Amino acid sequence: MRKFLIVVISLILLFGWGLPVRAQTQAEVDLYPADASAFPTVSAFMDVFDASGRFVSGLKAPDVTVIEDGSPLPVAELTEQAVPAQIVVAINPGPALAARDTQGIARFQRVVNALDAWAQALSTQQPDDLSLVTIAGPIIAHASAKDWRVSLDSFQPDFRSTTPNLQSLSIALDTITSQPPRVGMKRAILFITPHMDDPNIDTLVQPLIQRATQNHVRVFVWFVDADMYAATTSAAAFNTLAMQTGGGFFAASGSAPQYPNPDSYFAPLRRVYLLKYNSVVATGGSHTMSVQIKTSAGEIKSGDQPFSVDLQPPNPIFVSPQLQIVRAPPQNDPYNTKVLLPTSTQINIIIEFPDGHKRSLASTTFFVDGQAVAVNKSAPFDKFTWDLSQYQVSGDHKIAVEAVDSLGLSKTSIEIPVTVTVVQAPHGLTAVFSRYRQYIVVSSIFLAGVVLLLIIFMGRLRLLFSHARAAQQAQADPVTQPVVAIVEAPSIEKGQKTRRGRAARGRKDAPAYLHRLIPDLSAGSAQAFKPAGDAPIPLNEKDITFGTDPVQSAIVLSDPSVAALHARVTHTDDVNFLVMDAGTIAGTWVNFEPVGKEGHLLRHGDVVHFGKLIFRFELKNAPPAAEPKIIKEKSRS
Repeated sequence: MRKFLIVVISLILLFGWGLPVRAQTQAEVDLYPADASAFPTVSAFMDVFDASGRFVSGLKAPDVTVIEDGSPLPVAELTEQAVPAQIVVAINPGPALAARDTQGIARFQRVVNALDAWAQALSTQQPDDLSLVTIAGPIIAHASAKDWRVSLDSFQPDFRSTTPNLQSLSIALDTITSQPPRVGMKRAILFITPHMDDPNIDTLVQPLIQRATQNHVRVFVWFVDADMYAATTSAAAFNTLAMQTGGGFFAASGSAPQYPNPDSYFAPLRRVYLLKYNSVVATGGSHTMSVQIKTSAGEIKSGDQPFSVDLQPPNPIFVSPQLQIVRAPPQNDPYNTKVLLPTSTQINIIIEFPDGHKRSLASTTFFVDGQAVAVNKSAPFDKFTWDLSQYQVSGDHKIAVEAVDSLGLSKTSIEIPVTVTVVQAPHGLTAVFSRYRQYIVVSSIFLAGVVLLLIIFMGRLRLLFSHARAAQQAQADPVTQPVVAIVEAPSIEKGQKTRRGRAARGRKDAPAYLHRLIPDLSAGSAQAFKPAGDAPIPLNEKDITFGTDPVQSAIVLSDPSVAALHARVTHTDDVNFLVMDAGTIAGTWVNFEPVGKEGHLLRHGDVVHFGKLIFRFELKNAPPAAEPKIIKEKSRS
């Protein structure tokens, strides 16, 4: 009976001698946990394998359908991405690995050569997580390919004194599950072992198979031993281990077996799909999703993957609303009874998403006293125009706003009171007069002028008629006719003067005069003057003021440089005259020297400036010119 079992097992193993054996018998899709942090966009990673366990590449978005809470949804985006793999090489040492072939090369050395060539060719852009363990524990864990090769080359166990066991496989599972993998990263163990003589090998392997499948760890087995052990119970147990974990089995044959490239195992494990779709769930809480994929071999479906999402309706908020609105006639036409401004005002809002999932809006509505007065069904959703033309009477109103998102969730803001004050234009005759007062005043002035002209004209006309009538009456009255009479000329006694003569003599008998001068340009000097030809100004009063204002000034001087009250000339005694400035800008000058309020005593012939106007001061009785004094110098002898 024992020989029969050995023959049957040998036939089973010889069928796959030297070839990798895959555990899968049908295509499958593995869906990773979904991510709803960017809701309404939900994303998830997934693996798709064919019946031989190879990763299915080249899928497009139309090939995948998302089933959300039982309802099919299209995939918005599907991308195939490269990810590193987490790989542990577990070596189960035994005397068989130390056996040498006809060329004197040990079996384990050929294993090392195959592994070293594989590790040397690994890409550095997506570095795998590599570990190397044996029955004594990890030699190196979670390392790069470079460091892993160094540890492999330095590993020199005593194979001949070691009994093979499953300790290295158990340590490999501990190592690979001790560190959580990245999303999409797949796990695999390459178990290198000779045969084992333990009769309970099947029972010992089962817990390890269960651990590997629970942690999604694929186990690939290199059975390295003599051909005679290929039909042993341990070889069958290791083949079962590989098949049930989704790995592969390779039995070395011959004196120099050609080991497969380990990357043929691990390359399909370095791919993953990222899918994104737009969720339609409208309630918060737990939901499920799965995927259904169309392939050339038929449709395959994943299991349900739960995900949770917090959904709350959007929250609309007013931005600095105007709580007091005053409607009044235009400022430039305050008596206009037909126009009130403003006719409208803009209302601004912001929309918050308390659940943190910003999404598009379907509509926003503006309410006044519970009635919808403005609706936005397209962007911009955060602005309204409130029509105020209907408010002709002052009153209090309440405003609110509602927001509805793309999921149909809605919320209305709290009501805010707004006072609309309406200021009406004045009415009646007073309002009419105030509104048209400019035209009324102009018209009144015009009419008054016309009436005045008529009165003057009528008065003059009446006077002319009266004079003409009186003349006619006088001509007709003989009593009023002229009579020629001889009149003797009156004699003028000595000392008697006419009023005109006294007045003329008063102007001529002034004690001093101011003669107007103008610059003499022909003289070639800035201080050369000549008479202007104007009548002299007599200084025949005790105090005489000069300026442009006839109310303040006795002598009016017409020049822009002269102030309203510019200067004052005071006759202090019989022969002395004092000129004083009234604090003007242009100033009063005597002989080109400024005069202050304290005054300057004038001398015969002084040149006086009132601003830009030039005068010469002359006394009526000019003092005799001083005779020059000749001083004779003494002779220097």
